[in-house]
Amino acid sequence: MIKFNYFNFFMVTIILLILYTLMINYLHPIFILILIVIYSSIICFIMSSWSFNYIYSIMLFLIMISGMLIMFLYFTSLISNNQTKFITNIPLIFSFSLNIITIFSSLSYFNYPIYEYNELLPSMMLNSNMFNNISYIYSYPYSNITMICILYLLLTLFTIIKICSIKSTTLRKLN
Repeated sequence: MIKFNYFNFFMVTIILLILYTLMINYLHPIFILILIVIYSSIICFIMSSWSFNYIYSIMLFLIMISGMLIMFLYFTSLISNNQTKFITNIPLIFSFSLNIITIFSSLSYFNYPIYEYNELLPSMMLNSNMFNNISYIYSYPYSNITMICILYLLLTLFTIIKICSIKSTTLRKLN
C-alpha cells in the first residue's frame, strides 16, 4: 500500500510559503514561473501518492508546464529586456536555509502517524473512477477539439517567435 504522511505534506506547504515570502520582492515573471513550477511538481507528487496510477499526475505536470512555458513566452516578448537585480540579503538566506535543514531533519526524528491508502478520509481519496472522464478528451468526438487547441497553441508559439525574430525586439513598443 501507498504510505501517506500528513506531516510531510504540511512541511512541504510551509516551505513553499516561506519561498513565496522570500520572493515577494521580485515580481518578475521568471520568479513567478519558478514558484508555479515548484507548486505544480508538489501537487503532482501528492497526486501520485494518492493514486495507484501515475499517469494523471504526469499529465497534469506536462499540461501545467507547457501552459506556463507558453505564458512565459508571451510575458517575455511583451516586457522590456531589463536585467533583474538580485538583492542578496545574507541573514534572510541563512535563516531560510537553516529552517529548511531543520524541517527536513525533523521529518526523520518525529514519528507522526502514517496512514494507509485505505485509511484516508473519503474526501481526500482520489478514486480512479473520478478520472475516467479525462480519457474522453482523447476519444473520437472530443479528440478534434483537443487537437485544435494543441495546434492553436503551437501556431501562436511559432507566430510570436517569428514576430520577435524579424524585429529583433520585444512586441511592446519601446520609446
